[in-house]
Amino acid sequence: MNQKNMKKNQTEQLPDLFKELQDIRYGRARPKEEPLKEEIKFNRIQVIDHKFNAIGAIIGILFLILFTTSIHSNYIFATSEEEKVAISEFEKNKKALNMMDIISSNISESTKKEIITKEVKIDYETEYVENSTLPKDEENIIQVGKFGAIEQTVIKTYENNELISEDIIGETKLSDPTKQIIEVGTSEYLKEKSVHIGDTMYTKERMYMYKEPTEEAGTVCIIYESIDVKLVSEKDGWCYVTVDGLEGYVKGDLITSEIETPGIKEKSRKKRLLLTVNSEMQLNKPSGLTKEDFKKVLSGNQGDKEKIFENNAELFYDIEQKYNINGIFLASIAIHESNWGTSNIAKQKKNLFGFGSFDFSAFESSTTFESYQYGIDYVAKVLVKYYINEKDTPIYDGETAVGTYYNGATVSGVNVRYASDQNWSTRVFNIMKALYEKI
Repeated sequence: MNQKNMKKNQTEQLPDLFKELQDIRYGRARPKEEPLKEEIKFNRIQVIDHKFNAIGAIIGILFLILFTTSIHSNYIFATSEEEKVAISEFEKNKKALNMMDIISSNISESTKKEIITKEVKIDYETEYVENSTLPKDEENIIQVGKFGAIEQTVIKTYENNELISEDIIGETKLSDPTKQIIEVGTSEYLKEKSVHIGDTMYTKERMYMYKEPTEEAGTVCIIYESIDVKLVSEKDGWCYVTVDGLEGYVKGDLITSEIETPGIKEKSRKKRLLLTVNSEMQLNKPSGLTKEDFKKVLSGNQGDKEKIFENNAELFYDIEQKYNINGIFLASIAIHESNWGTSNIAKQKKNLFGFGSFDFSAFESSTTFESYQYGIDYVAKVLVKYYINEKDTPIYDGETAVGTYYNGATVSGVNVRYASDQNWSTRVFNIMKALYEKI
């Protein structure tokens, strides 16, 4: 066969080879399996089985063409340069290269899809409701809004690992949203006074409380200046309030707040304390004064030349808390009996109370204490145990009162057995009143 005819034959057979490869790929044909002839020598071609990219696929095709051309030329390189054996048959390659799979795989590598489920919030609505019991423009949440939720099934499409589309293919409602409700205040009065319903307010002056919101209605009581009242409601310039167990209407412009009138709260506290001061006040309980009040009322007094009472102000406060006795009453007895600590008994015996003294031998019979502090503490316990509590009343340190000299827990009641001077209670009470008025 001449060279020209050989090339023509090769050209005609090449398409048939590709057709045969496709038939093998789609199961339409199987490669021939013939017994190997001993006299025929051949080379084995090892194919690396891995995933080619597009460039690899092209190189593979070129290699296949060259290989096919080599077969049809009936020449093959042998291990010896002298041997050239014609190949009339080809062996089945158990690791055959599937070109369609390689090309298809590389084409689909750039596009991917995935199905996911995700939870999505459903927003809630907000409703606003007017409330005349709130200061104007103030808001109060009475029902907190809650998000609802749905579960979505989504197909995500990626191109070169970049998300290019997201399609919802299904939704399931998990919960409904809850509406948020907000109250909005409309009261100009509450805004002006900077108060809310239920807050404490204070009287600006002496005033009447009425049974109805009109001055023509009957009165409930008179309320003094700087007295605290509780605001219950407000409407049309009238406020419904309660004070000391009584309730009724007062004019809104005659009461104020701590924010509107700074210092009115403290003024009211002091006014309340002074209203408790009277000759019949009970002395078997604390005075109601703070530690700072004690320091204030027992300091700067002209008669306290040695500052005995000023230096022991905190002690009088601590004792009333410990033994449940009015500390101002205790200090007033000491001031009266020792003339502000200037008496001989006070100076020489550290006895501010004249404790143990008899009229015919006041100095000699009086008790000597090791210090003013010890004497103050000792006399306080005696008064609690024998004078201002009835028998068997629980007192300090788990003890009970003896009540030997009890005639009532008042200044006049103590006077009966503590001092022979009938005016003793009046003098002591006047000192108490003066000290209270210093707060």
